[in-house]
Amino acid sequence: MRNKLYIALGIVVIVFVAVFVQRSNQQLETKQPSAQRVQEVEDTVKLSSGGFLTDSAGKTLYFFAKDTKGTSVCLGECLAKWPVFYTDNPVTNSELKSSDFSMITRSDGGRQSTYKGWPLYSFIMDKSAGDINGEGVGGVWFVAKPNYSVALANDPTLTSYLVDIQGRTLYYFTKDAAGISNCKGECLATWPVFYTESVVVPSLVKDKDFGSIVNSEGSKQTTYKGKPLYYFSMDKNKGDTNGQGVKDVWFVAKL
Repeated sequence: MRNKLYIALGIVVIVFVAVFVQRSNQQLETKQPSAQRVQEVEDTVKLSSGGFLTDSAGKTLYFFAKDTKGTSVCLGECLAKWPVFYTDNPVTNSELKSSDFSMITRSDGGRQSTYKGWPLYSFIMDKSAGDINGEGVGGVWFVAKPNYSVALANDPTLTSYLVDIQGRTLYYFTKDAAGISNCKGECLATWPVFYTESVVVPSLVKDKDFGSIVNSEGSKQTTYKGKPLYYFSMDKNKGDTNGQGVKDVWFVAKL
């Protein structure tokens, strides 16, 4: 009888020790992730020497100008050439901000990473790290650069037009003269000026076409081919073009 009691107590002790060790290992693993796991998180997205985003293998990532609303319209056969890029852990180094990355659920049910509101893709014709064979394809595909100050959007009706890096539409005012803004006072409350100190644009846009002026209110304003650029206060979301044709004097800034 006494031997059976000792055996039972021994079994209880063994089970207790096993559970304790298992829990300790789990806690240790949570607090101290392996070097391999940390490396995978850090290398998910990189910034290449050319200043554009790549995946962990160095494959270039792209923006699609037709994704004007921040949702992907690359579907079906398009995806065969431009695979979706998705990662759970986009943050890589001090040059990139985690707040600039997000995730969308596509209309086909898949998930896709975004950068500053633009869905990200790779290109099947890029065979080696650093290839940028997708740059400018069809006038709607561009390498994903974090420092664009002006980007391109493309709409079936409006074709290609200028937006800021957040996808907010830029406009011009037909009553402006070359290099002169005639939008003053209350007009500027509805049509705020667009200004960027440095011009970084996709390859199909010429940076030499941009300049700057000081308007009548004393504010700096960026110009495109001599035309001052504006936002429209009624555009609330990425891709809105509510200012197009207003009073027949306001129009999106077409390429």
